[in-house]
Amino acid sequence: MKFLLFLIACLLVPAVLTIAHQAWLLRQELRAPVQAGGTTVECRASPLYGFLGGAWTMFFGGILWSLHRSSPTGLGEGEALFGALAALAVLLIWLYLITKVTANELGVRQRGILGWWRSAAWTQIVKVDHTSQPRGWFRLHTASGRVIRVDPGLTNMPQLSTMILTHTLVHIIEPDTLEILRRSALGEKIGNEQLNQRLYVRSAPMLRLAGGLAFVGLVCGVAGWYGFAHEDQALRWASLSVIQGVRQAAMSLGLTFILWSLCFAAGAAVMAIKRARQRRRDAAASPGGTAQIQ
Repeated sequence: MKFLLFLIACLLVPAVLTIAHQAWLLRQELRAPVQAGGTTVECRASPLYGFLGGAWTMFFGGILWSLHRSSPTGLGEGEALFGALAALAVLLIWLYLITKVTANELGVRQRGILGWWRSAAWTQIVKVDHTSQPRGWFRLHTASGRVIRVDPGLTNMPQLSTMILTHTLVHIIEPDTLEILRRSALGEKIGNEQLNQRLYVRSAPMLRLAGGLAFVGLVCGVAGWYGFAHEDQALRWASLSVIQGVRQAAMSLGLTFILWSLCFAAGAAVMAIKRARQRRRDAAASPGGTAQIQ
């Protein structure tokens, strides 16, 4: 019975908090004064991010607290694993709260994961395109080399797409991106399936991501091994239980990142195979026997 009430709380509390946050945002939007740039469009992460992040944080945090109360002497492998999962869920909440793109008649601004803003006037944008893998983004390139990235899953995307189409020149928008922006402006929900409709989806970005995750996993693994090999030296700075907990957490995180890396590498391999098959089909279907590479 207690576990059932715990699961209900894990769903109910994040839902109430997310709804309250959305109501507060709506109230702020209605009470916002009109700026010099005219009507401002605000795009934020989907409320689903906040709900899922809160639910998983409560679930893994509750299990972590229960394990800690049952064995308060040290940090075990289970506690390290659930602690890492709870940290990832908190990161999801952070992304929900921090992600924001605003646009008005003067230009567009984007707030990144670290809270830093990137802004550009519409006259400074020289190219608009989108990426395909591993995750689709609309990209607004400025003359100075800065890039403003917009996730198509943000709220108020039809209004933002309309503003991009209205305030940028048609010839600076890539043809396939132009079509997607027009569909988004009409209210169609744009996901990775639409962004990945290019003829040849390249697997290099996913391979780079897999390499980065593998590197992080190896760093965590080396840190865990170093703590095991130099335990006597580490005892000067912390107790044995703390050292063991940190070492187990590092090894668990390292294993998690390496598994993610293998998943992304496998996805890149599947894309490469599909790309090769598509190339052969296009070569066989084209009159000259050569496929046009997009």
